[in-house]
Amino acid sequence: MKYLKKSLDGKVPYYSKMITDGIILNANESAFETPKEIIDILKEKLDTIDLRRYPDTDNTIIREALAKNYNIDVTNITCGVGSDQLLDCIFRSLIEDEYIIACNPTFSMYKEYASYTNGKFIDIDFLPGFIYDTKTIIKTIKEKNPKLVIICSPNNPTGSYMEREDLETIIKTTNGVVLLDEAYSEFYKSNYDLAIKYSNVIVLKTFSKAYALAGIRLGYAISSSDLIDTINICKPPYNLSTLSQLIASIAIENKDLYKENIEKIVKLKDELYDSLKALNLNVNKSYSNFVFVKLNDRIFFHLLENKIYIRRLKYNDEFYYRINTGTKEENEILIEKIKEAL
Repeated sequence: MKYLKKSLDGKVPYYSKMITDGIILNANESAFETPKEIIDILKEKLDTIDLRRYPDTDNTIIREALAKNYNIDVTNITCGVGSDQLLDCIFRSLIEDEYIIACNPTFSMYKEYASYTNGKFIDIDFLPGFIYDTKTIIKTIKEKNPKLVIICSPNNPTGSYMEREDLETIIKTTNGVVLLDEAYSEFYKSNYDLAIKYSNVIVLKTFSKAYALAGIRLGYAISSSDLIDTINICKPPYNLSTLSQLIASIAIENKDLYKENIEKIVKLKDELYDSLKALNLNVNKSYSNFVFVKLNDRIFFHLLENKIYIRRLKYNDEFYYRINTGTKEENEILIEKIKEAL
């Protein structure tokens, strides 16, 4: 890559192999398909759209549907191609050689986006049991005066949840922006209203997880109108397809169709946690749709041989694994194969 700019030396393109068979538990996708009723409504509305035309660059349909759902103003919402595009916009619009604080381990792309803007990334390790070290976060905020503090809650990959009181303490302490990533909040609870209560908070959410719509790539941010305008400066025009906006609006307008599946996913995740705990494995309590467990390589490669895919992550020179819950049958096969390798 001889034309690559110097600040990106050593980086390689992101790659994730497309897996179409086996038991796929490595991407935190929904264990259940998109409700049939959502697809039926989409089919009814397909004749109403004109694919010759560029999509609405203001994402009006989906923003209005989200505003109604959260009882907030449309000016407090912007949408992107997944949360990833919005993260890119947030970093490019806010960060230039400034400090960023995040917990460790957390979503790996935060650090990637920071590197594109010369951000000075500061990792705050979790306490034992992957509990947020709020005291150290606050101490570091006071020492470094970061432009951005990132809290992923529930956290990817540990499943940890930060209590509202601690969130508010961090928000009140910093002079910068607090980014609260709530990609998994539907599986526990949300603090999205903090983005309306405080002018320096951005809450990120997505349709990829609980709404079983990872394929449409649609995420959104809730924040003050000033911060939404700031994010939109770096957002490309016509970023969301007409179809993705339509599907997401149908989903949020019919969110009750997802309630049963979300409850099933939480129950299955808890059962998976209990099954791993019963095998005396070091597994973390999770408030999401996945578990975070310490396994040896023998188990991981045995699962691979049986086409069972989980996410491998290195933390403090040891390997941990993030396993999103599958169906009951998939989870039973997973546990059976882990027992074989023990």
